[in-house]
Amino acid sequence: MPECIGPYGEQVRNHNALKLREFCAFNKLTITNSFYRNKDIDKFTWKARGSKSIIGYIIINNILKNNIEDTRVFRGSEIDGDHKLVESKFKFLTHAKYSCNKTDKTIYKKPPAFIVRWLEQESIRTLYRNRLKGKRTPLTGETEANWLKIKEAITKAAEESIGYKKWKNWR
Repeated sequence: MPECIGPYGEQVRNHNALKLREFCAFNKLTITNSFYRNKDIDKFTWKARGSKSIIGYIIINNILKNNIEDTRVFRGSEIDGDHKLVESKFKFLTHAKYSCNKTDKTIYKKPPAFIVRWLEQESIRTLYRNRLKGKRTPLTGETEANWLKIKEAITKAAEESIGYKKWKNWR
């Protein structure tokens, strides 16, 4: 069974915790709370009558788990209750090439950008409209197939009429 719970969760686990672990393992999910060493005040989400426990979780797909930098109790939300809000720091990838996880060697690239500002010119806008009309095909009853047809028509018409940006810093 893949490890979906890290070493810093609660030591005592009840029946519900085991069911949650099975669910996460089956669906390739990670319980992020348990992967970061935090003080108890930043770890436990419920306190009452001298007891404390982690009952609030942030669960994420295994593909994105490397993007989480920390998960802890958010102490700034002052509400009258015995539950605490949980938050995660998520890092966004801003560069063009990245890999979803360390074992996956597939590289994802941003698609090339069209020179959209050229559509401000009436002649190019008319050319684009005419190309788009010529690319349209009858739609079927399937949403996915219809979307692919529409996307292909828009992309081909844009390629033929406005083209792609060629330089990284081109405006």
